[in-house]
Amino acid sequence: MVKNRQAYARAEGRAAVAPAPRAWAAGLMLALLASAPDAMANRVSGAWGPNGAWPLIPIHMLLLPEGRVLSYGSNPDGTQTGRFWYDIWDPAAGSITAGHQLLPNTTQTDLFCSAQVVLPGSEDVLLLGGDNWVGNPPATNNRGNNDSLILRNQATPYLTPAADMNRRRWYATVTTLPNGEIYVQGGKDGTDRAEIRNAGGSFRLLAFDSSALTYWYPRNFVAPDGRVFGVSNQSMYYVDTSGVGTLTMAGNMAAASPSGVTTTDVMYDVGKILRTGGGSQSSTGTRDGKASAVLIDINGPTPVVTSTAAMPYRLHHHTGTVIADGRVVVTGGSRQPNQLVNVNYEALIWSPSTGQWTVGAKTPTTNDHARLYHSNALLLPDATILVGGGGAPGPVVNTNAQIYYPPYLYNKSGTFAVRPVITAAPDRLTWGETFDLQSNTPWKIKRVTLIKTGSVTHGFNMEARFMELPFTRSGSILKVQAPANANIATPGRYLLFVLDGQGVPSIAKVVSL
Repeated sequence: MVKNRQAYARAEGRAAVAPAPRAWAAGLMLALLASAPDAMANRVSGAWGPNGAWPLIPIHMLLLPEGRVLSYGSNPDGTQTGRFWYDIWDPAAGSITAGHQLLPNTTQTDLFCSAQVVLPGSEDVLLLGGDNWVGNPPATNNRGNNDSLILRNQATPYLTPAADMNRRRWYATVTTLPNGEIYVQGGKDGTDRAEIRNAGGSFRLLAFDSSALTYWYPRNFVAPDGRVFGVSNQSMYYVDTSGVGTLTMAGNMAAASPSGVTTTDVMYDVGKILRTGGGSQSSTGTRDGKASAVLIDINGPTPVVTSTAAMPYRLHHHTGTVIADGRVVVTGGSRQPNQLVNVNYEALIWSPSTGQWTVGAKTPTTNDHARLYHSNALLLPDATILVGGGGAPGPVVNTNAQIYYPPYLYNKSGTFAVRPVITAAPDRLTWGETFDLQSNTPWKIKRVTLIKTGSVTHGFNMEARFMELPFTRSGSILKVQAPANANIATPGRYLLFVLDGQGVPSIAKVVSL
């Protein structure tokens, strides 16, 4: 693919001014929370905010280090392509429709169905692969490209080409490794070999043959022992990424377990994964989704799969989001893949302590609220969930988004609870250290939690990691224990929350590990 490298060589001479952290309390929390439908809200169901226009279909969403949101995947009219535009949303502007920078992608790389991750130790974002364009006039051929780009995250971001991968990849997964390197697996035209991007930006192929594994966004997670654990349909495997790499198959889940590419998979605790829904799609595309849900424990040498309560509905193309208290909220999906058949308009809330589901608030049952294929959900630092998209292709073209307010934001009367506040905490944490955290009400704090900032597409957050941090009190100071090592908390940015005795979370402090 031809790239405008000369123009971007000149652009690299710009001053690298990182954006300031967003003023969450003064922006989104005052405006969007005020517009939430309090009359329908409570501590069981939560509530939905209004649906608002988004500049494109947010097929991909990523939380930038300072709190803005990157999204891309279509043209403003909802046409499939990431070749021309991407959007940066600043929640501090105070609404879904305000605070957008719709920016041109002039690299000639189509980012549709690519992969993205914040580079550890950096403000910038790595984007890998995507769709391919050929011919004259150029048009997509629905095959992979081997491009990599860097989003320079400044006040006005811009994209610049970087080193090419060794394989073309469309629908690949990227995983941040404990040593800060980036593991890349799958993607159409690149299933035979995985590869690793090192800290210097170059790629090396691993030696094992991965062609038997799915190309479609492999569900990969770093296990507590440092290996990469993954699920391909219902087959489980481990990858040792040291040296030339080793692939070891680790058995199959039961036939009734969630399967296929329309599941959602969430690491809701250290070494523990919730996997729901999915099911193989028939040749006519009308096979019912599954309601089944399983837990995969990868804390030992081999994975242990157990059942948990089934979802209330049978779903394809839904998205699971781990929230500030460790529960998982499932949004979107439908009984038949990417069709307006038994659409899920409710927030489904799974509790790890009980293994049960609660049916949460329901958004209006209109097509522009149907979150099907290419919909998305992303946890924000204010502990709400940004939910949007659907389409390209599909029965809806949803260039819109809305906010879901989880139940923990409310008191018993259905109005917004008073939230604890983190008044001081370090910007950077070191594995194994004990750090000081200050709150406006330290005597009320019962929990401290840490969630990696999200990078979501196709029902899968490539960076989702939740952990509880033990702490003690020393006067008005909380002495908090950071994660023990980089296997448990891989390098990158995290949302640090405190929760009071009623389970009400603070606005997060964004910290770096």
